[in-house]
Amino acid sequence: MKRLISIQDLEDGALRELVSTGVRLSAGELDFSTALRGKLVGLYFSKPSTRTRTSFFAAVQRMGGASITYSPSDLQTSTGETIEDTAMVFGLYLDALVIRTNGPTEEMTALAAHGGGLAVVNALSKAEHPTQAVADLITIREEFGDVSGRSVLYVGGWNNTAASLVLALTKTPGTRTTVVTPEGFGPDERQAAAAHDNAARTGSEVVFGNDITVLPREVDVVYTVRWQSMGEAPADPQWRRSFEGFQVTREMLRRVAHDRTIFMHDLPAHRGIEVEADVIDGAASRIRRQSYNKMISAMTVLERCLAGGN
Repeated sequence: MKRLISIQDLEDGALRELVSTGVRLSAGELDFSTALRGKLVGLYFSKPSTRTRTSFFAAVQRMGGASITYSPSDLQTSTGETIEDTAMVFGLYLDALVIRTNGPTEEMTALAAHGGGLAVVNALSKAEHPTQAVADLITIREEFGDVSGRSVLYVGGWNNTAASLVLALTKTPGTRTTVVTPEGFGPDERQAAAAHDNAARTGSEVVFGNDITVLPREVDVVYTVRWQSMGEAPADPQWRRSFEGFQVTREMLRRVAHDRTIFMHDLPAHRGIEVEADVIDGAASRIRRQSYNKMISAMTVLERCLAGGN
């Protein structure tokens, strides 16, 4: 494993091993304190980030490595240098590059292709947020002992977090994933097709729909995200009308939950918009654990890319 740009880059078994490693690392059963000794990791964040940037910085430090951070204005690509030349230079100096753009993944793919063995990790793009999905599956496994057999309800607009979560769940045998989105805010057709292909191969299930009044019962996880992904409002000025009824409320949670159901949100959150404060701050919420596991996810991915997964 030399890169993680999409969840689809991972074989099913490799994803399960990442999650298993993350659970053991979080429990103190593994010691990664010297896993990146002598390694230099670049952190290139062209969009705002609280958890992901901090979690990767903390991961590198806790693994004995060093890091250098970049903003868009720090790189000569802002003055016209080609991405190929930039990748060549990164490959000469760095062992890995963690990148967040909220743009297409082509830039990441080019950096990986021309970086001379540079490990490239997608810390969020327009299409996917794969390290978030790894953190989410670690959280689910910690809660229930296994991800296989779990039932997950995702409610809200489709975005990068949703894509990686659904692709990861459908790579896991026996999971049942229900995605309910407003009309016009549903999944990318290629990502939905990939999820169905994953499910057919692993024996998992995935259902996409738009009717918020028809929801599964006794799900293990209820998941939502901020409706304005990366703070960007949809083009339609009346978009909020499409999301009426999609807020995760106490009443919705009561209808779909059992005694051990948990609520998850990737953050940042807008309380009172996509979720009621009593839900996200209530006993079922696991946002604190998810946030911590972003660092665990970063550590497991970097260790696999740079230390060979030994």
